[in-house]
Amino acid sequence: MNLNSLKYFVDVVKLGSFTAAGKKNLVAQTSISQQIQQLENYFDCLLIDRSQNPVKPTKEGQVLFTESEKLLNQFQILEKNVRKSTARKIRIQYSSIMDIQLLDKLLDKVTKKQDFNFEIEKVSLSNISKYLNQNKYDFAITFDSEFYQESDIETLTLDQGKYLAGVGSHHPFYNFSSLTMQQVYSSSLIMLSPQKIGKSYQLMLNRSLDEKYHPQISYLADDVESELLLIQQKKLLGFFPEHYPLNLNNNLIKLIPIVDNPHRYKIVLAYKQENLSQVGKLFLKAAKEIVP
Repeated sequence: MNLNSLKYFVDVVKLGSFTAAGKKNLVAQTSISQQIQQLENYFDCLLIDRSQNPVKPTKEGQVLFTESEKLLNQFQILEKNVRKSTARKIRIQYSSIMDIQLLDKLLDKVTKKQDFNFEIEKVSLSNISKYLNQNKYDFAITFDSEFYQESDIETLTLDQGKYLAGVGSHHPFYNFSSLTMQQVYSSSLIMLSPQKIGKSYQLMLNRSLDEKYHPQISYLADDVESELLLIQQKKLLGFFPEHYPLNLNNNLIKLIPIVDNPHRYKIVLAYKQENLSQVGKLFLKAAKEIVP
């Protein structure tokens, strides 16, 4: 006995015909008859009353029909779940809290269109481009500066804006409504380390030098939490994206616009088209349909 035999039997009962069941399953009527005969031999009873037209299940056949439908439905669920768990996952890397919040919004919209299986990991920004090139991940969500001069990496913009100046409540600029670049660069600065923010560090320096400003970088931090603490305790000035989502140390740190600011950012969904699997291409298509 096998599942095909049970499926053929259920179809014969539903359709009332061996011939119709054969057509539905694209097999000969004789094959259907043989499968039903094998079931009757297995259970040692008559399952189909062939004297009627359309054919009908016997009392024993009705019991088998009811239980077979349950079994076949359960097998369909089992098969779907197994296929879903073994399907290739879409591997996504991110590097900051801004990335993960944008990713959450993106996935919420994409999964309304189609079900995908995701594997999501946080990695250092300095490694994101390398990992994408090595095909360790299908997509990356992070600042586009990391893909500077990476011509074969394509991007889809999810968010963009200006960098703002972050100052603590003890800083003389704390009550200012805006700052100039001259005021910013006359202050002692703190930045996340190059190991933490990758190419963004050098690109920000280059933009500053292009504008004839020479940043006074007094401290380098390995994480945002340390940066926030040092901004407050050491009266430093830091840079934050204007849509930064954290409550900055219970409002002890304030974000202030810079009026002549050349520093901009984009957060993007990045990928290498040549490395995408079919499911990756479907995900990208869905993402492009919902991103303005």
